[in-house]
Amino acid sequence: MNNISYKENLRFLNNILTTLKNSSIGGYLLRTGLKFTKASLKNRALIAIFLLLILPAGFLLVLIEFADRKELLMYMSLHFSLCVAFCSPIANWLNEWLVNRKLREMNKFCVDLKRGKLNHRMDYFEKNSSITGDELVRLQQNLNWLAHSVARREYSLTKSLTETYKDKEKLNLLSYTDYLTGLFNKRFFELKIVESCSKCISCKTPLHLMMIDCDHFKEVNDQLGHMEGDRLLAQLGQIINSSVRTGTDFPFRFGGDEFGAILVGIDSYRCEQVAERIRLRFAELSIGRSSLSIGISRLNHQAKNPETEAVRLVETADKALYFAKNTGRDKVISPSRI
Repeated sequence: MNNISYKENLRFLNNILTTLKNSSIGGYLLRTGLKFTKASLKNRALIAIFLLLILPAGFLLVLIEFADRKELLMYMSLHFSLCVAFCSPIANWLNEWLVNRKLREMNKFCVDLKRGKLNHRMDYFEKNSSITGDELVRLQQNLNWLAHSVARREYSLTKSLTETYKDKEKLNLLSYTDYLTGLFNKRFFELKIVESCSKCISCKTPLHLMMIDCDHFKEVNDQLGHMEGDRLLAQLGQIINSSVRTGTDFPFRFGGDEFGAILVGIDSYRCEQVAERIRLRFAELSIGRSSLSIGISRLNHQAKNPETEAVRLVETADKALYFAKNTGRDKVISPSRI
């Protein structure tokens, strides 16, 4: 009798499942299941409640028409037991599927935003809907707008900082540049000579300091006027600048009619050639009795203090310069010739 009852129950269940499968309800359930993953948060929650609570309850109502009291009580007890047993796992699964998964994606998005990935954007639950009541979708939209706003502000700040840096570089260049000749000024020379001495002492690199004075400059000013004197100084600056290496050597105007250049990485013979070229090119201008007296000093690599060595270089170059002026002017004097 028990085997007959068990077979009848199985046949009964199979008939119900076949009926549901072939009915419009079965087709509806199938379509509902396919749309489940594409629905919004609210609709997905409603579908889950329908499938897990309402559908089993409706199935019990169908059984009332076909099953006897004992079988109905058995199915109700089974349904109640399963609901109690799977209540917590189903709730956790729903929480994970409906909320936590998207919250983790949004948390990862925030972490990426914190790390500077400002071009990243989140995909909405409903990609085809721009207006929705889903709170998680609204949160995603707000996060995307936040990323967009941060990206725009970062771009604006970066652009502003770049412009500020360029303006600072221009101001620094102006503060280190002589307005008349375009060469570096005395302020730049005082900073650069110590820095160059320190580097060349450490690397055992040759360094020479060339001091240049324009002979009879006061006479040019008195006889031809200050405008002609300024033009002479500007032309001298162009000659010095074009005679040295850009970016390696540092030509400067020391003050008045005194000029100079820091020459790095060349020996004394080559330095004297550069000085002679400057002197001869200036002589071709033939402005009054003006000429150039040039003194050269050489770095001592045994020096310990760059600042002290910088002072010695200036004093030695000045000594060579005044030796040239006191011995007839219009000449180049290096330490070996004093």
